[in-house]
Amino acid sequence: MKKQLIYTVLLASAAVLLPSCSDKEQEKPAAQAKPAVEQPAEPAQPSAPTAEEVKTMLADQLPALTAMEAGELTIEDPQTNEDGSLSLVVHQPLTLTENLYTRQAAPAEFDEQRKAMNDAANAAMKPESVYLLQVGGTTEMLTDADREAKPLPEELQKMANELKDLAESSVYVQQKNAGDTAEIIVRAKAVREGDTWKFSDVTVDDSAVQPLAELKPESAVQAENGTVMTPDFTEQRKAELEEKIAAFNKAAEAYIATREEAARAAITKAEAQAEEAAHKATEEAAAEEAKVKQWTDLCTKALDKGKNFAGEWTRNNQFGEMTLHIESAKKFDDSVQFIGTIYDTKLPEASLDIAGRCDLKPSEDGAKVDISIYDGQYDPDQPTAEVYDARDGVLTLTLTKDGKLKGIMTCGAWANNPEKAFNISLSPKADAPKSEGKGKSKKR
Repeated sequence: MKKQLIYTVLLASAAVLLPSCSDKEQEKPAAQAKPAVEQPAEPAQPSAPTAEEVKTMLADQLPALTAMEAGELTIEDPQTNEDGSLSLVVHQPLTLTENLYTRQAAPAEFDEQRKAMNDAANAAMKPESVYLLQVGGTTEMLTDADREAKPLPEELQKMANELKDLAESSVYVQQKNAGDTAEIIVRAKAVREGDTWKFSDVTVDDSAVQPLAELKPESAVQAENGTVMTPDFTEQRKAELEEKIAAFNKAAEAYIATREEAARAAITKAEAQAEEAAHKATEEAAAEEAKVKQWTDLCTKALDKGKNFAGEWTRNNQFGEMTLHIESAKKFDDSVQFIGTIYDTKLPEASLDIAGRCDLKPSEDGAKVDISIYDGQYDPDQPTAEVYDARDGVLTLTLTKDGKLKGIMTCGAWANNPEKAFNISLSPKADAPKSEGKGKSKKR
């Protein structure tokens, strides 16, 4: 304001001292000086945010409050930082509007009633094994199912559930009273920008109210019909438990008596079943033994001394005849071993020695027969000469249940070329002496 007044006086003085534009012109009356317009003084900038501005800022920062009412906040004297910002510390008091409760497990005062409840239920749920032994059963008769606890019948289970709910249901214990107070502390920086304060670096210390958020207000406890722990409640609940335990024991007496009668009936039934099972096992063992003997006899008879098998070999579009003759055979516990010959049916005088083994444990298709080919004579013009020329020729056959031999003739060296193998199919034939045939043969 002082600067403005000095500036006005200087303008007025200058107007008086200025000379006229021309000495010849008639001197005009001096212009009347206009009074200077005073500029309004700028309002003083506030030195710190108001409580209302801080309250508006806190609206988005404070946690949700349940059963608590916020009081008037207070602000400590701001501290001015080097950058011109202010450091604020705000205290927001809170007052509980309701009592607060915490939920706890069933009180220890009910331990005696809980034990009596468990004893009553356990007596009615004893495994069948207990009653079986009581009426003369033996441990050999018991099964795993007999050792399992017996579920209660529906009506007893309902009574047991009610007992369990009463004895083990949780209760609410009061932790805070309505009217108790807590405080949230907020720290922030404030900078004046134009007509408003800008807040940053806001931190909220709500550690004093966090434990309260885990408690349940009295109105919520009442809404769910929660049980509040009081001395009167404890005595009332004990009496109620003892009454229900007595009712359960009375209802279980008749049930336990029927279980004892059922145990006697179960012993008789188990003895009959055991006798039947033993008889059935004997029958099955005899049937299996007969089955094994039947199969063993079939293999032994099929591969006996002097037996002949005749049929054909094929490979792609090639084919020919083959006969397998058994010179001698010997039965062992799990196998029949034999020696003999194979030859082209049309050239019986040219034959190769073989040694074979039949496994007496049949598969789904029959019994496995492995045959090795040794020295002998054969027709060099037949495709089978490829096997006979080699030193590792074998026949891998199956003796089927109808007495036929089926499989392949191959060489060990053809393991990676299975397409070179000859398919063999031979059927049992009546004994027939070899006839002298015509043709050429090659000695292996």
